[in-house]
Amino acid sequence: MASKSNAVVIFDNPSKEGKIWSHHVLRVLFSIHYKGILYSFKGIEYPDIVSTFAPTSLEPKDDPIEPYEIPVLQFQTSSSAVGYEMNVPKIIQALEDLKPEPYLRFDTPRSVEYRARFGPAFVPIIQLTVGHVPQILSERSAVAFCEKRKLRWGKSVEQWIEDHPIQEGLSVAEPRLRELGDWLEAVPGPFVDGDSPGYADFTIASLLAFVKAVGLSDVFERVLGFHAAIRRLYDAVGLTQAGNIWCQYLFEESK
Repeated sequence: MASKSNAVVIFDNPSKEGKIWSHHVLRVLFSIHYKGILYSFKGIEYPDIVSTFAPTSLEPKDDPIEPYEIPVLQFQTSSSAVGYEMNVPKIIQALEDLKPEPYLRFDTPRSVEYRARFGPAFVPIIQLTVGHVPQILSERSAVAFCEKRKLRWGKSVEQWIEDHPIQEGLSVAEPRLRELGDWLEAVPGPFVDGDSPGYADFTIASLLAFVKAVGLSDVFERVLGFHAAIRRLYDAVGLTQAGNIWCQYLFEESK
């Protein structure tokens, strides 16, 4: 276990029930817990994200709608200064610097190849899920989320849901996820790289967990049922999260 000086703070916008739901946050949480780095959460309401991080050293994205986004990690740099990061490759590198083992396998050949397969397989699932996020947020965060999404999409969340019906999204995703499952089975073991988990596995599991977290349990079970390898990967990631009270509810009754 890392020392307290190596602990990180994960800034997150939790649900109104105080649960972790964002797939962006979950994949980082899974990685941190797996590596045994001490961490804590700091909740932040959605409309307060920009005002919280604009005064810090965190470099904003080139995005006028959302220059800052969660998760943001706060950590102590090698010079003992307080640092912040929200760029995924830089987050992974910061975690590897804090505790090199176990390795997150971010740049293995299979992990690189997986990134080309991930988008086509999961974009339809993300599209049918994201419109349901406001129902699990606090009222203040839900209002801000809907406003940002309308700017991003050029349409209301309600219209987005209407334009991305669940059954249609599942029909598009199913053959792609079956293909991904076949690819996973090309190596022994439940993970992208075989017997050793890494960031690619945590990313896949985070998207599946996201569907469950926003209340689409039926969709979650449908997706897990598309291929046995996908269910095996999800359950195997759950075993890497033993003792993680923040995500325990996402791995219950998944078998």
